[in-house]
Amino acid sequence: MSTQPTIVDSPAQGVVTPSSSTSPDQAVPVTTPQAPSAAAGTTLTELQRLGIHTPESLDSLCIEESQRPIVVDGFLSASSIGILVGDSGLGKSALSHQLALCVAAGLPWLGMKTRRGPVLYLDHENGSVGSQLIRNSVMKHLQLQKCPENFFCTQDVTDIAKLERAIKLIKPVLVVIDTLRSFDASAEENNTKAGAFLQALRGFCQKYRVSILLVHHIKKQDQKGFLDAKANLETDPPIQWLNLACGARALVNQSDVRIGVDRTSKGNAALVLRGHVRITGEFGPIYLERVYDDNEQPIGYWKLSGIEFLDNKEQQAAFEALAAGFSFKEAKLTYGRQNQATIDFLNKCIRAGILFRATKGWYEKVPRREGE
Repeated sequence: MSTQPTIVDSPAQGVVTPSSSTSPDQAVPVTTPQAPSAAAGTTLTELQRLGIHTPESLDSLCIEESQRPIVVDGFLSASSIGILVGDSGLGKSALSHQLALCVAAGLPWLGMKTRRGPVLYLDHENGSVGSQLIRNSVMKHLQLQKCPENFFCTQDVTDIAKLERAIKLIKPVLVVIDTLRSFDASAEENNTKAGAFLQALRGFCQKYRVSILLVHHIKKQDQKGFLDAKANLETDPPIQWLNLACGARALVNQSDVRIGVDRTSKGNAALVLRGHVRITGEFGPIYLERVYDDNEQPIGYWKLSGIEFLDNKEQQAAFEALAAGFSFKEAKLTYGRQNQATIDFLNKCIRAGILFRATKGWYEKVPRREGE
């Protein structure tokens, strides 16, 4: 007559022990779940201090990150570092002033929703009078009767320590540093100094829930007026063009949002924006028209959208043949290509600002010009 092993519930040992009628060689050593030990809890705490995640803690962190408030929808989230790179004289200050005033007033920036909140603008490029002129011009473009009370401007915050004191006092959702070189030229010298500078800023971002935008220059042209014949912001990968930025590469590589701005001659556009957002990838090109007042003075920018930005006659014809609203299936039939090619075509239209995805599988065209 055979005997069966008796399972003894012993979490501390976690083994099956034989009954008195079972010989030792009949015991079946099956382990059972271990109870969490104090040592395991200590290990988990130490891992968290080091920023090392278990699958569960990473999932929780990602949920928290996805719920972070935005500063500019789809563009700049809370506690992020961005860098805007372009040549001197392009109008970067006007563009970044427009962004700052839109956030302070809660207005869309280039068609993108913003989160209203205090803004601190460090203007080390234009002086007090120049800064006021740019601010007032952009206000006119945005049809603001007066400057938002939560828009703060300074030329006297000139180092990291003063910046932290200002952030503590104002509690801004956005800080614009125009320009990086004027604020801290040493950050350009090498990757070590650039990394330390960005690490200090990131500490502010995490501690005070503020986003910071650095305005930065590209390298000077050579004697023939060329920067790099191989780099074109409109056609090449944005990161390749952004390598034209002055100084250490870490300034671009370690930022969360990297924005290139350059001249263009397409349509009525004066500038093109293109860049890369960490995690979500490339964005743009976004084409901007310079807006002038009745005295022919530049006051701001419109975001342009137009079929001419597709640069492909077949795609232009397919887009024109589509209705104002259409399904993915209809787009596929009209374009006459397979799934991936159709997806690429639709995404290109979205980046050109002539189309948006209303719901999954459904698309709608947008007006030719999208205002503020």
